[in-house]
Amino acid sequence: MEQLGWYVSIFLGMVFTGIGIPPIPEELMIASAAGITASHEQLHWWLAWPATILGIVCADTILYTLGRRFGDRLFRYRWVKHIVKPERRQRIEQSFHEHGMKILLTARLLPPLRTGVFLIAGAIRYPYLKFLLADGLYAVVGVGIFFFGSQWLISLILRAGHWAIYVAAALVGTFLLRHYYRHLQKRELAGAAVPPESVLELPRPPAAPPAPPPVRETKNPQVTPSL
Repeated sequence: MEQLGWYVSIFLGMVFTGIGIPPIPEELMIASAAGITASHEQLHWWLAWPATILGIVCADTILYTLGRRFGDRLFRYRWVKHIVKPERRQRIEQSFHEHGMKILLTARLLPPLRTGVFLIAGAIRYPYLKFLLADGLYAVVGVGIFFFGSQWLISLILRAGHWAIYVAAALVGTFLLRHYYRHLQKRELAGAAVPPESVLELPRPPAAPPAPPPVRETKNPQVTPSL
């Protein structure tokens, strides 16, 4: 029964973190799930990993459903405008129909924007099966790399057993995460009236100039010589 409680807590933790409650990075919760698995011998990775994946997919589906249910009305709220600004939303919507799968996969790497991208996907009624395919692909590959990498690192720390190792690992992880977020904030220029294009807003190929109208050949009228 205790083991089931840990698996349920991992699942619920991923769901709430994925929708922004509390507003902490999803990657931190994945590392926590890996740490729980590594520090409890009675837990199995082949159950904790699927619980992590299922929690992420459910959270993203909730965001997609909110966007699909409320549509444009959802983007009138101030907190949603804070997540994705109207100018950026328009650019992402324009690119979604051509690069939907690429945008969904890229959004996973941009914590400040991915929530808004999932809401946009639902609002424009992007096909859910394609949304689920992109989400599941990342959940299996991306989460798997992060989950097992974190589990391996935490297992090494647990074997070391010295308190200084725990402190050093926490400081290094916090530094890297903070540096990553600062890099994203500088790149996206949060608060700017017209934010720059990000990797989500794939540039469209320039439209070919219209072909000039065909030139009609006019025959010179024959001049009749005057007598």
